[in-house]
Amino acid sequence: MTAPLVLLLAVTTNPGAITMARDAATACLESIPAGAKSLVRVAPVVPSDAEVAADASKMGAAAVVVLSWPDASPLTTEVRVFVVSPDNGVTHWIARTIVFSARDLPAERGRALGLVIAAVLDESWGIAPVAPAPAPLKEPPKTPRPVEPGEPVSVASRPTPTEPSEAPPRWALEADVTTAAGHLGDADDSIGGMVALRHALSTHWAWRTGLGFRVADVDGADATARTVLLAAGVVWMSSRMERPHAFGFGGRADLLGMHAAVQRGEGDQNSTHTEGYWSLGGDLLAQVGYGLSAGTALLAGAGVEESLTAADVYVAGQRVTTIPRAQFLLELGVLSRF
Repeated sequence: MTAPLVLLLAVTTNPGAITMARDAATACLESIPAGAKSLVRVAPVVPSDAEVAADASKMGAAAVVVLSWPDASPLTTEVRVFVVSPDNGVTHWIARTIVFSARDLPAERGRALGLVIAAVLDESWGIAPVAPAPAPLKEPPKTPRPVEPGEPVSVASRPTPTEPSEAPPRWALEADVTTAAGHLGDADDSIGGMVALRHALSTHWAWRTGLGFRVADVDGADATARTVLLAAGVVWMSSRMERPHAFGFGGRADLLGMHAAVQRGEGDQNSTHTEGYWSLGGDLLAQVGYGLSAGTALLAGAGVEESLTAADVYVAGQRVTTIPRAQFLLELGVLSRF
């Protein structure tokens, strides 16, 4: 049959998705008849079926592939292929949904999409996949130059097939050990921890809610402060944070609801007196992570915590110290995805 022209339309404004579409076009051409060409175009909205058919007729394209991504993260790809039969000119649509893991490299996602598209075209046109030509023995491999939108994509060496992976984990459980200090020299006076639940909103962003407890010595007052914290906020993580045996970085910001109970001794009577108070606040931390496995990472963080309330501690009617509003935070914990 005559070498066909395939029009690939990427419905996105995401640069990563556009690159994935170009990689898909390159991989697709390697599995359909030699001499085939592909045009990659970008559109902000999904065209109607009539507009797709009109473009195919105007350009003489044997197929139009419409790629779209329902989420901001290009992990789920909707593939719709408009095919013109080479025998009788009958047209029809074929749809596929491809789901990738966040751990898949962008280039692997593009190649996998290209192989799926080629399989649909081969089945529709009734042709067998084309074997790649043998590579020259004396010439080194050449790195393909970037492909501009609307430009025919050149044929490259055939990649190793990559099957789409399962959906990436959306939930994660975080457990941290925390120390806080109003002054840099007091980091050993406070110890606590927090357990938090995360839910991924996109590749990099997640919301987070947590419950924590902290115990601290109140210097100069023979007192102990016990604080319960409820946190709700957002987390940003680099993609390397999810890779095994790799370092990544991130950060988080939380709104805090806190209840502190200050307990101090009553002189020589071996009795205690406790006063409690509520406060709102927030924290901001930078984090570094190391992937222990595909679903588990070790986290270390440092930042600041601010409370809207500063508590004064009185002994015998005299103020002896103040629990500071701002504190430095250090954290060490584990993140497990599921």
